[in-house]
Amino acid sequence: MESNSTQPYKFYLPNINNITFNIVMLFLILASALSYGQSNVCNATLKVENDGNIRSTPPSGTYYSLFIKNNGVAIDTYTLASKDINATCQNPDGTTTAENVLINLDFIDVNKNPITTISVNPGESINFYAHVTLNPATKKEKWACTSLFVQSGNCTNYKTETILHTYIIDPSKD
Repeated sequence: MESNSTQPYKFYLPNINNITFNIVMLFLILASALSYGQSNVCNATLKVENDGNIRSTPPSGTYYSLFIKNNGVAIDTYTLASKDINATCQNPDGTTTAENVLINLDFIDVNKNPITTISVNPGESINFYAHVTLNPATKKEKWACTSLFVQSGNCTNYKTETILHTYIIDPSKD
């Protein structure tokens, strides 16, 4: 039986360069969309009231009044955390951080209830407090540098922070 076709059968392989290009483009488009989406969903501001990030405290402790504002488009629940950053901060008066001290810090709501998370509606701002306490043996006339940060529940890679500079006074010298 003879074939009417004199053309040999051609087997076409896809061009690898086109496939690679398409995959890279698809990845970039998805990454851009995800990044754009997260920037609209996850956007917050954490501020100390009246920009009072620098303050002194007696040995009995103090409170920093904080505000978190959800600038995103969806309700978000933020996890509250703090971290000693004495090794990497600069004291406001220029003294060395080598003798900075550690403080205890807890978060409380406006009714003085302990909190570890806070839920904020879009466009809403909520007041809460960082409660600083000291161990009795804490040295006086020393600084403590503390980073406060809030981690978004909607976007695991999003957090915002503020830095506290707390000076421990010696009440016997007042």
